[in-house]
Amino acid sequence: MRNRYFLLLVVLAAFLLVSCGENQKLTPPPPDDVALLFGSPSTLDIVTWNLKTFPLNSNTVSLLSEIIPQMEVEVIAFQEIMEYAQFQALAESIPYYNAYIYNATSSYRLAYLYDSRSVTVNDAYTIYNGESNPFPRPPYILDISFAGKEYYIINNHLKALGDNIIDESDPWDEEVRRRLASNMLEQYIRENHPDDRVIMLGDLNDQIQEPVETNVFMAFLSRPDEYLFTTMPIAQNPTPNTVSYPSYNSILDHILITDELFEDFAIAGSHCRVIRVENHVGGLSAYYSTISDHRPVGVRIQAY
Repeated sequence: MRNRYFLLLVVLAAFLLVSCGENQKLTPPPPDDVALLFGSPSTLDIVTWNLKTFPLNSNTVSLLSEIIPQMEVEVIAFQEIMEYAQFQALAESIPYYNAYIYNATSSYRLAYLYDSRSVTVNDAYTIYNGESNPFPRPPYILDISFAGKEYYIINNHLKALGDNIIDESDPWDEEVRRRLASNMLEQYIRENHPDDRVIMLGDLNDQIQEPVETNVFMAFLSRPDEYLFTTMPIAQNPTPNTVSYPSYNSILDHILITDELFEDFAIAGSHCRVIRVENHVGGLSAYYSTISDHRPVGVRIQAY
């Protein structure tokens, strides 16, 4: 009887092993949007990421120091950096990455991390200093060289909140302020970088797919031959897995390129997506409490 029982266990174990093997074959590989890896060897890969009052807790720096190298991107533009020293510590904890963080504000700072092995920083500076109505935080420009080409990255964190109505009678209306910021950014690019490779990005705090009547980004959208929001396909078809601000199933973090980059973006496969970091820290609830309420958004640009 004992031998028969043992034999039954052996047969059952063999059956389970075979079944598990068959199930693994039928399970598809994880989709691209759950992988931390974003960059590729032949492209310039740039990410924008609002870190929500960085650092959110005592684990934030250590988590990011593990996550960021796995993305394999050249430049990350950050918003909401509260602790200067902690951000420097983050940079020092990641091999080959260096930091730029501005002093235009004492909180909610803009900042960059970049891979010093492939990126050379030519300059870093702010524009529209003192223009607090359109820009609570002055735009932060990183002038870089990568693979023998020069690029200008303009990092932004525009005014938050609002009621989705452009109140023309109120100059401090949130939508009015974001529209003015958009107009001024477009003017700056047109006047100062008419033939340069420019990437304008950041937490822009508004939708880009809205009707003309409520759209604060018409300065760019009305010139489709000169500017392209690489995040537009996400904005036009938002899903819980593709948006940068999942709490409201919306994308507020955008990446815009100038016409000098249209062809390079197309060659790279028109690749722009969120990076679902929450899958690597235990889900959205854990992500919200340890890293941010915004997902990072990346763009891939052919460089070689």
